[in-house]
Amino acid sequence: MQTNFRQPQIDQSRPANASLLTRWITLAIAACAFSPALVLAQSGKLGSYTGTIKVSGTEIGPEVTYRATVKVSLPVTERDSSSITADFITEDAPNASVQIAQWDSSFTEKSRGADGKFAHWTCSLAAPVEIAMKPTGILNVDLEKKRHELSLTLLSVQDVAFNCVHSQSGAHKKKQGIALYMGTGAPGAQGKAPMPFIDPARLTAKYTLMPTAETKGKYGPIVQEWDLRLVR
Repeated sequence: MQTNFRQPQIDQSRPANASLLTRWITLAIAACAFSPALVLAQSGKLGSYTGTIKVSGTEIGPEVTYRATVKVSLPVTERDSSSITADFITEDAPNASVQIAQWDSSFTEKSRGADGKFAHWTCSLAAPVEIAMKPTGILNVDLEKKRHELSLTLLSVQDVAFNCVHSQSGAHKKKQGIALYMGTGAPGAQGKAPMPFIDPARLTAKYTLMPTAETKGKYGPIVQEWDLRLVR
């Protein structure tokens, strides 16, 4: 995957991690082979995996440190004697409710400005906030091997308020969207580290994702803990 993480100029209208997550989202959608008709027909009839995911992580270029708690409901789209699958697109899964506790970002230009200095900016949450985010991804539960794998991307449906300081222009406020990713591997590679379970009706795991190969060291670690229950 070819990526370009350096921003040649400060673009404060975009999410701090938009470029990377956009690429990941593209991979996630391409990796999920689904039939829209099947999804619409099955969604809601087979239940949903509902629960909480706690996630924190970092990114480089710009530097980002975040911490959030996600409440999500992932509709089961297919089930047989050997597996349970929740394979969904944005329109099919209900919005997740996400409590953003921390989102700090900063960036320093690599070249000097007209004043001979390296421009620098920092942004932090104006206040902890709960927002709605749209989910895309897949959850595979292997009943025979007693392992499950997850790939979940979340995009905010509303902007988040930030307090920022620029080394040249000073303090200012802004609003922007954010994105989160969590799972047992990068999109399309979620089978990298399937997590064990005892009862398929309750999936719990603690896993730290280090997607260094996919992002050339620009993203990670992503520390995660989830508790998902199959609700009829």
